[in-house]
Amino acid sequence: MLAASLWAGQILVPTNLSGIREENVRLTSLSPMHRVARLGSWRTGVAFLGVTLAWCSWSATELFAQQWRARVSTRVQYIEARALVRDSALESTVGGTGTQRTKGDTIVTCTSGETYCFFYRSGEVANSSPAVVDVDLNVFGFGIEGLRGYVSTRFRNDFSDATFGNDEFWPRGDEHFDLLAGYVELNRRSFRARVGRDYQVSGLGYYGYDGGSFLYRYRPWNVEVEAYGGWGLARGVPISITSDEFGSLGVFQPPERDYLFGFRGSVRPTANSSIEAIYQREIPTDRDGITSERVAIEAAWYPRRELSLLAHTDFDLATGLWGKAGLNVGYWANDKIYLQGRLFRYRPVFSLQTIWVAFSPVPYTGWNLSVGVEPRSDVSLRLWGERRSYSDTEAEIGFFATTDRDWRVGGSVGWRPNAFNRVWDVSGNYWLNWGFGSAVSSGDLRIGVSPRDRLSVGLRLSASQQLGEFRVGEGRIWAIGGDARWRTPAGTIWASVDRYRHDRRIDGDIEDDPSQPDWTQWRLAFGLSYYLGSEPGRVP
Repeated sequence: MLAASLWAGQILVPTNLSGIREENVRLTSLSPMHRVARLGSWRTGVAFLGVTLAWCSWSATELFAQQWRARVSTRVQYIEARALVRDSALESTVGGTGTQRTKGDTIVTCTSGETYCFFYRSGEVANSSPAVVDVDLNVFGFGIEGLRGYVSTRFRNDFSDATFGNDEFWPRGDEHFDLLAGYVELNRRSFRARVGRDYQVSGLGYYGYDGGSFLYRYRPWNVEVEAYGGWGLARGVPISITSDEFGSLGVFQPPERDYLFGFRGSVRPTANSSIEAIYQREIPTDRDGITSERVAIEAAWYPRRELSLLAHTDFDLATGLWGKAGLNVGYWANDKIYLQGRLFRYRPVFSLQTIWVAFSPVPYTGWNLSVGVEPRSDVSLRLWGERRSYSDTEAEIGFFATTDRDWRVGGSVGWRPNAFNRVWDVSGNYWLNWGFGSAVSSGDLRIGVSPRDRLSVGLRLSASQQLGEFRVGEGRIWAIGGDARWRTPAGTIWASVDRYRHDRRIDGDIEDDPSQPDWTQWRLAFGLSYYLGSEPGRVP
C-alpha cells in the first residue's frame, strides 16, 4: 500500500504497510505516456466491456417490445505517489541512546545488540491508472403495470506500475466486476415487491443483501411498512464477507454468509412532519449467535416555512450501547441569511464477529454552527465552526494529554458577477482543524468561465499544511490544476489535470532531504457519461 496520496489537496494516510519494499527494490519510473502505451489490450477490453455492450445495443432498440434506459459512466485516472522504503544506518554512526534516536533530521529505530538502525524514506515515483465503468440499466414495458428490471454494474481495472500488484496501489484493483444491484420489481400504488440483489440506506448505514423485500403503502395515513431480508453482504461493499478479499481477518472471518433481515416503517402524521424507524438483525447461517442487532429512528419537522428541525439516533441492541445521535436546526431569517446549528454524538459500531468490539470504542460529542449570507445577488458567503469532545478511553499512556477537544473552523465564498452576464465565477474555501497532537490547514481557489451554455472550464489553486500527529512539520503542499466539462447531445465529457508540489521544510528552510516523505505528483482524470435507450421524450 502506498504511504500516502493526494486527492483534492488533502493527505490520505495508509491503513497498512503492506506496500513497504526493501532497500534493494527499485521502482520503474517512466513517463505517463510511455506507461499508458504499455497497457495490455485485453485488460482494457475487460474494463470497458460495459461501454461496448451498451453502445452496440443502441441499434437494437427496435427489435424489442420493451422499453429500456441505460446510463454509462466512465472514469479513468492517472495517479502518482511514492512508496515508503525501509532503509538502514550503522548503529555506530547514530548518536544518542535508547530505541528512538536521530541521525541528522531523521528519526531512526535502534534495537539493543543490533548492528543497524532502521528508518523509512520515500521511494521512487510509482503510478496507477484506475479505470471504472458504471452501467445502470432499466428495462420496463412488459405489458404488466409496474413491472421492471434493474441492474447496476461496475467494471474496473487498475493499470499500476509493473513493480506493484494492482491491489497494492489502488483498492480492489484486481476485482474487475461488481454487481452493485440487480432485481426484478413489481410496483403498484399500494405495494412494491422486489427479488434479487438490493440494498438498504438508512440511519444504520449502507447494507446490501441477496434476497427480497415487500413494501406496503397505506395512503390515507401516509404510512409505509417494509420487510426485507436474505443473505447479507459486507457492510458498505457489494461482496460477501466470505470473499477472499477479507482473508486478512484470519480466524475472525466467518466461514459462511450471514442472514440479514429487517423491518422499516415511516409515517407522515402531518403535511410538515415525518418519522421513520428501522430494525435490523444479522445472524450466522447456522443460527448459533448474533452478528448485529440495531434500531434507528429519524424525524423531521417543519413548523414554519423558515424553520426546520431534524433529529436521528440509533441503538445497538446486541451490546446495549447508543451509537450516533444528532439534532439539526435550520433557520432562514430572510432570503439573504441562513443559520444552522447542530448537536451530534458519534460512536462507531462493529459486528460481533470482529475483534474490534473488544476495544470498547468511545464516543465523541460536539456542536456545529454555521451562517450563510448573500449580501448581493451575485455573492454568497458561508462561515462555520465546530467543536468535538472525546470521551476518556481509560487507556494507560506515558504522557499527559493536554486536551480532549478538537476544533474546526472554515469558510467559503462564491462570486458570479452580474456585470459579465454571469459567465465568470470565482469560489474559494478555507478550513482549519487543530486538536491534541495534530493540525491541518487547507485552502483552495477556483476561477471558472462558461463561454457557452454547455461548456465550462476552470483553473484551480490550493495549498495544504499538515502538522503530523505528535510531531511538527513545516512543509506545505501546493497544487495547480485545471478542469473542463462539456455537455453534448450524446453525453457529458469532463477532464481535469493537477500538479502537486511538496515543499519540505527543515528548520524553516526548504531542503530536499531524501529521508523525508515527498508527496510531489501528477494527477489526471477523464470521464464520459451518456444515456442510451428507447424511453420516449428523452434525448440520449
